[in-house]
Amino acid sequence: MIERIALILILTLVLLPFFQKYLSSTVFYYISNTINYSLFASIYYILADSFVENTLLNLTPNRIQNLSIGFNVLPEAVDLAWVPTIILSFVIALGFFLLQNGNITPRRYDLSIQFLAILAFLPFVLYFWTHILYLKENDSSWIFDLVFMEEMAGFTLSNEWPFQTALQDSRWQFYRVGLLNAIRVVILSIIGSTIVGVLIGVFRLSRNRLLSSLAESYVEFFRNMPLVVQLFFLYTVVLGANLPTFEFIQDNTLFGWVYWSNRGIVGPGAIIENMQYLLAVFVVYLGARTYIRLTERILPENSERYSVDSIGKIIENILGEDQRNKSRMAVAVDIFFSISILIVLYGLFNIVEWNYKISFIEGILENDPLSMFKLGIILFTLSALLRFKLDNLGLNNFTADDSVEGQRNRLYLWSITILLMFVLFYFAILFKQPNLITEKPNGDPLGWGSWTWEEGTDQTISSVFLSLWIGLTLYTAAQIAEIVRGSIQSLPRGQVEAAISLGLSPYQRLNLIILPQALRSMIPSMTNQYLNCWKNSSLAFVVGFSDFYAVFTTIVNNAGQAVPVFIMILATYQVGSLTISAIMNYINSNVTKVKI
Repeated sequence: MIERIALILILTLVLLPFFQKYLSSTVFYYISNTINYSLFASIYYILADSFVENTLLNLTPNRIQNLSIGFNVLPEAVDLAWVPTIILSFVIALGFFLLQNGNITPRRYDLSIQFLAILAFLPFVLYFWTHILYLKENDSSWIFDLVFMEEMAGFTLSNEWPFQTALQDSRWQFYRVGLLNAIRVVILSIIGSTIVGVLIGVFRLSRNRLLSSLAESYVEFFRNMPLVVQLFFLYTVVLGANLPTFEFIQDNTLFGWVYWSNRGIVGPGAIIENMQYLLAVFVVYLGARTYIRLTERILPENSERYSVDSIGKIIENILGEDQRNKSRMAVAVDIFFSISILIVLYGLFNIVEWNYKISFIEGILENDPLSMFKLGIILFTLSALLRFKLDNLGLNNFTADDSVEGQRNRLYLWSITILLMFVLFYFAILFKQPNLITEKPNGDPLGWGSWTWEEGTDQTISSVFLSLWIGLTLYTAAQIAEIVRGSIQSLPRGQVEAAISLGLSPYQRLNLIILPQALRSMIPSMTNQYLNCWKNSSLAFVVGFSDFYAVFTTIVNNAGQAVPVFIMILATYQVGSLTISAIMNYINSNVTKVKI
């Protein structure tokens, strides 16, 4: 019925101009507006009614009454689609009437448009909400209860580091292992793809014909090949066919410290003997970083004013006009930031269950690892907020001394820092040579299929991890290479010519002139590629790598809780994407802070 009315209104609207000469302008205006309003209401009703009929289920008013939402929504005789249609049509007609009479201001017009948008989408949101309520009360698979995650998992994982899992462990433990697997492969892929992508992007612009042709071939090959095909090819052909079998692993070694086979690469085992020294490594680095920020910080003049919010104004009032107070505040925030990092590392290392004891933090929150980690996250968030406010106040602007003496001083400082970090790391970590057990305790030989590594003497990088890491790195690097090439080519030619006229070498031109300016356009596009790398890690199942997506799909098969599991998958990917975006936005804000 409504469809026929809409068709008649469309035909009337098409034929109406032919009768305009027989009607007065006022009559023609009101008739055309009436037809337009009626046509809009009909189309909106058809869409709303179709949405109700064809979505998750036909949710009638009677079914809504049976939901446990505490109140009656509509009487049973009311059509759900007519209510928003009538309200929306009335609001639109009223808005046009006020607009015609000149009784609407720009602000009221903007508010009316926002209200119309909310009103137009509100019915669909309410439909979706009531559908979820109905399914939750009538379908056990829609029960949002995570009790099933406390139950025994009942399966095993092929890649476990740093946590170990067993059949009787809860599904939360398996999720934790899968999440860490995904995080470490994505972090390494982002680092590797950035290095390779920048090099390939620069090589594409090289005057060396061979080098630029090879770089272009790399980009075209890996960019146009699906990632799934690359991963499958790497796992089955490159690594699976070329690496020796585990039977001959004793013949494939590097001085007895590194072994390789089709199962992966085995390196020396690392045992933390002294966590105090290990934390001291980070203390040395953070201390050197704080000192450099102190010496290179540029404080704004009292006449300079920055746009700040209410919290920034409070900090500004506390600091006053004294430059020394501003400098002390900035240094205090840097130290606070360093302390928060140390607390996060302390809690994280303890959660990973490395065996160590440290005395100076005994008693804080009963030395509970998870509590320490949460405390560190809270302090880190607060310090990041304070750093952001100091950025707005202009207290985090830095300049580097590029003179020969300044570069020499930085070289000396970082050389001493790195040397001291290596010395502390040497005393903190004990490396054990891998020991392959090929015999039984009584001396009888074992079959090569039963060979194992002595516990604590090996650190294995599996072949599936290598396949996924190499595949993600090569694929993402091809995309980044094009971003780097386009960003460099977008720079004005005069910048390069000015650098040449100053007598700068090609490396100096690239390092001091070209890349710093190209970063402004590179970082936003590279953020998208980093997000794609995080999401593409879900293809780990192709090579049999146990990331959290593979773990969750197995949980769906043996627990049957599809809806809560997939919501957790969505939430995990969303949190990871937002984290990457926040980090890259912070980097981008620092890069674009300097005006060109």
